Amino acid sequence: MDTETLQKRITGISHSGFYARDLDKTIDFYTRILGARVEWRNDGSKTPLMKLYIGDFGLSILKRMPDTPEIDIPHAIHWSYRVDWRHCEEVVEYIRSQGVDIEGPVAHKRERGLLNWFFLDPDGYRLEVEARFPDPEEADKLFARNQATRNEHMGLYAGDKVLHKSKI
Repeated sequence: MDTETLQKRITGISHSGFYARDLDKTIDFYTRILGARVEWRNDGSKTPLMKLYIGDFGLSILKRMPDTPEIDIPHAIHWSYRVDWRHCEEVVEYIRSQGVDIEGPVAHKRERGLLNWFFLDPDGYRLEVEARFPDPEEADKLFARNQATRNEHMGLYAGDKVLHKSKI
């Protein structure tokens, strides 16, 4: 099989998996904050686990057992969710209204017209909502209008600073 054929055969991303300390807290957060739906939950297995969906992206979440070592989550590891550019401010304000601190908007110098907002889940995983504007000037206006809410001190987006340090 050649690369071009392979690219046609792989149609997207299905799911990602991670540990959570408290499955109930995780369900509450992801359903309330991001509108996730619970596909299934199995508390009767050796390692309790569940599957949530946000849109068509699945989250396979295992309960972190006491003997499972905790690791530092690298800055680059995060989940980003697309939001319609026409409703991004409404979505971000809803998330804020739920008591979640947000860093953003962030504009990207390499992808003009793209805005992002970052926040953390109960286990410290970095999450992001992203809006791609068809007219980059509309994104620029929203970015300028919302600079007061940037919260850069949170350190959830470091962009070129992180890339430069890692020499990527």
